[in-house]
Amino acid sequence: MVNQDELRTERRKQIQFFAKQVFSRKGFHNTSVSDIIHEADIARGTFYLYFQSKRDIFDSLLDELLTELRRCIKPIDLGPGAPDPFDQLKANIRRVIELVRRDPQLIQILLHHAAGLDQKSAEIVRNFYAKVLELIERSLQQGIRLGLVRPCDTRIVASCILGTIKEVADDLTSQTWDVSSHERLVEEIIDFGLRGVLARPLSQ
Repeated sequence: MVNQDELRTERRKQIQFFAKQVFSRKGFHNTSVSDIIHEADIARGTFYLYFQSKRDIFDSLLDELLTELRRCIKPIDLGPGAPDPFDQLKANIRRVIELVRRDPQLIQILLHHAAGLDQKSAEIVRNFYAKVLELIERSLQQGIRLGLVRPCDTRIVASCILGTIKEVADDLTSQTWDVSSHERLVEEIIDFGLRGVLARPLSQ
């Protein structure tokens, strides 16, 4: 039997789902609480049972996306019996791509509506990207410690990776790409990250 906590969680998710639809169409700045209420077909009082404001629900969407992203990126395990490290790296990228394709509206909000946010909300988005950057940098530092990544300026390289992820995510969620196979995309990202675009290594 479904209990009250589960019902509340499900109801909250439903409101977030409809909020994403409105945010992706109108942007954060032009969306009102009334728009979300109308889209979700709920009473105003119901909205405020779950969220304090438009910013509150927007923040909750970003928090959940960051949580999901953290779940996608798992530390590389070099212990006995662990899968090949590169297979683990591919699995991380595969999970991130699946997350991006599962929630295209929120990705588009992040990529294209940040400029229209007020100062406080824009700061929230900047903090979101800063946390993602930190997550990537920690992964690079771990890779260097394990001998899987060459010594490098992890801050600069993390920024390059984040930029690549943003462009790929934008193309994937704006439907300008016809990528029928996740595996092909994963392989290309891995190859680009490991070898760049050179046909063969430069001579020393």
